[in-house]
Amino acid sequence: MNPKNTTFYALELFLAVAKEKNFSEVARQYDVASSVISRQIKQLEDDFGQTLFYRNTRAMSLTQAGEIFREHAQAILSQFDTLNQTLHQKNAEPNGIIAINAPVFFGQKHITPHLGELAKRYPKLQIHLTQTDDFIDPYGEKADIIVRVAVPMDSNLKQKIIARQRHFLLASPAYLAKNGTPQTPDELAIHQGLFYRGELGVLRFKNLNTNQILEIGEKMVSNNADSLIQMAMDGAGIVMMPDWAVADEVKTGKLVPILPHIPIASGNEEIVLAILTPQSAYRPVSVQAVIDFLVEKWDGGKSWQV
Repeated sequence: MNPKNTTFYALELFLAVAKEKNFSEVARQYDVASSVISRQIKQLEDDFGQTLFYRNTRAMSLTQAGEIFREHAQAILSQFDTLNQTLHQKNAEPNGIIAINAPVFFGQKHITPHLGELAKRYPKLQIHLTQTDDFIDPYGEKADIIVRVAVPMDSNLKQKIIARQRHFLLASPAYLAKNGTPQTPDELAIHQGLFYRGELGVLRFKNLNTNQILEIGEKMVSNNADSLIQMAMDGAGIVMMPDWAVADEVKTGKLVPILPHIPIASGNEEIVLAILTPQSAYRPVSVQAVIDFLVEKWDGGKSWQV
């Protein structure tokens, strides 16, 4: 007796036999030999240790155990059919909850402004957006899509690189009118710098051509990029920011790039914008729809190109 051997196909054949009460008719419907049907019924009886049909040369009928078996077999196949339809419908149109995890400032700049359009395009979707600069484990914390601005990593996550980050030195027109525009890296020494402080400390301005830290006065240090950008627009000094963080301010003339021909960063490692997702054989339609939407909006970084 081993009910674990039972298949949905066997249950389906059993119900057909219970309806037709004839092996030959069921064999014709399923285009198999009568012996195949007979073996399947015999296997069910052996698996459950019960006689399911009374059989003789003229007729066959369900036993009491067979009646009970039919009731449960119908319920099982009905539930399976409902499951199949539910999953099919889920893949037919983006719907349900999609959890997105993204950096705080990048999310404010380049995810939140598009969520209204995303909701209109896919009205059955529910977006749960969590903004944090800490890297999370999507298997431990619920996250269907992780957006990160970081060094490319080897991990057990699928990674789609959207764009490579580029840093700029920037100042307001008023600051440059008052203090002059540096024409060489050495001229930065007489200017005031606005610095970002992260987990690794204060991020200094580095000339990637010479691999040297640029000399500049320290006017302000903050762990908030938005505050530094506002200080720069107010004329307090020169700030270093990635392209995606200041594209609007540059396009509107509130900030002006300085020494744009010189590659500037805080370190030598390349930083990329990437979308990370958990490994899976089949990516849900809803997840893919949101990824495609974000890729469309970001356009490989062209949407914030300075």
